[in-house]
Amino acid sequence: MVEGKLNKDKTILVIRKGEMIVETIKGWCQKEGITSGLIQGIGAVDRAEIAHYNVETKKYTPMVLKEALEMVTLTGNVFRDEKGELVIHLHVGLGRANGELMGGHLVEARVGGVGEIIIEAVSSELIKKYDNETGLKILSES
Repeated sequence: MVEGKLNKDKTILVIRKGEMIVETIKGWCQKEGITSGLIQGIGAVDRAEIAHYNVETKKYTPMVLKEALEMVTLTGNVFRDEKGELVIHLHVGLGRANGELMGGHLVEARVGGVGEIIIEAVSSELIKKYDNETGLKILSES
């Protein structure tokens, strides 16, 4: 991974072939002390696990993709949960060679070409708290 500062609050991470996206982002945020921020990116992956969340059952349905895919969009955030753990929450849009697009919650993906990820640190008192109605950790006031 290579990193470059875009300004005092924004950094671009260039994630190399074979590296894991979520793992790399989380490790970098921990190293830099980033506890809240916004994430966006593009790139290419050769393996991805995405999931769809069903609010009624409060369960994720996973799908593992083992093929060359364009990461046409990556968006999400990083915040701490009520236990103080760092939560990387990402959604991804992945494109196949035939133009078909798939997307969902990104569990993890391995970079197949390159990943260019922008992380913007924000000052916020929000934390992710478990919500009984949805079964999700959602942003709330601390």
